[in-house]
Amino acid sequence: MANDNKPQRDRAGDPARDKKVKAPAERPFDMWLQKQLHAMYDEIAAEPLPNDLISLIERDAEKKDKPKKK
Repeated sequence: MANDNKPQRDRAGDPARDKKVKAPAERPFDMWLQKQLHAMYDEIAAEPLPNDLISLIERDAEKKDKPKKK
């Protein structure tokens, strides 16, 4: 290998890794992205589910509640 003479640095000792990483909510891009996604989708997410979808969910729940006949 070309770099056999260079000492290997332990990753844990790397000064760049010692810096504290900001929580995702504190990073500017993440804050911007969250605001943009909320602006685009909050109204849609607040809409009620269609009745046909609710009835499908209820029918499926009823099937799971009934004991299986053998």
